[in-house]
Amino acid sequence: MRWAALALVALALTGCETTADKSAKLERAAKQHERHGGGGLAQRGLAISRQSTRLRVSAAAVLHSSEGAAAVVTLRNRSATPLRDVPIEITVRDAHGASIYTNDVPGLATALVSVPLLPAHATTTWIDDQIQPTGGTPASVTAKVGEGLPATGAIPKLSIEGAHLFEDPTSGPSAEGSVVNHSPVSQQELVVYALALRAGRIVAAGRAVLPQAPAGAFTHFQVYFIGDPRGAQLQLGAPATTLG
Repeated sequence: MRWAALALVALALTGCETTADKSAKLERAAKQHERHGGGGLAQRGLAISRQSTRLRVSAAAVLHSSEGAAAVVTLRNRSATPLRDVPIEITVRDAHGASIYTNDVPGLATALVSVPLLPAHATTTWIDDQIQPTGGTPASVTAKVGEGLPATGAIPKLSIEGAHLFEDPTSGPSAEGSVVNHSPVSQQELVVYALALRAGRIVAAGRAVLPQAPAGAFTHFQVYFIGDPRGAQLQLGAPATTLG
C-alpha cells in the first residue's frame, strides 16, 4: 500500500445528491457483487469478545456534514506479523455520550466490519462512511479491534497513480485516480480510503469500493467526501484484500 499526498484546491460545493447518496449507491453495488460470489456479508453481526494484543487504536474521529457521517480509525500493528481480515467494532456517540450507531448489526459489507490488511510494524487508516446515526448528532467514536489472521506469503503490491481533485457536477469536489495492481493476484472488493487533513486535523473522508482490481492492471476509482476538503492535503491508501 502506498499513500499519496496532494494539495487540494478550493472548490465550491454544489448539487442536490449528497455524498452519502453516492457512497450508498457504490456500497449497494458492492453488496450485490458480494452476494454473487464476492467478499461476503457479515450475516450474524460483529462480536469481538477479546481485543487484540498486537494491534493498537492510535486515533479515532467522527465527521458529519450535510453529506452524511463517517468514522475514521487509525490502527498500528505493533507485531512482526502482517495481519489480515482484522475485525473492527465501532460505537458512535452523541455529545451526551449516548450510543447512536454501532456496526455490529447483521448484513453489513465485509469492508465495514474489518480491516483487510495491516502490515507488520505499520500504521493504516480505516474509514466507514456509511454511518446512519439514530436520534442524535455524531460527536465521538470508539473502536475495538480483534486479533485477525496472520497474512502468509507475499503481500500484493498496490499503488495509487494520477490521483487528483475534480468537481463533480452534483457532489462538488471529489477525488479520482487509478489503483495499480503490480502483483499477479487479482484483488476483490478493494477499498480505496481517502483522508483530507488541514493542519494535521482530519476535515474530510471518503472511500471507493472496487469490485475487482485485475492483476497487472490500472483500475479507475472515484471518491466522494464527507466533510470539506478545500485547502487540505489528501491522503489515499488501498490495502490489499486478496493475498492469493
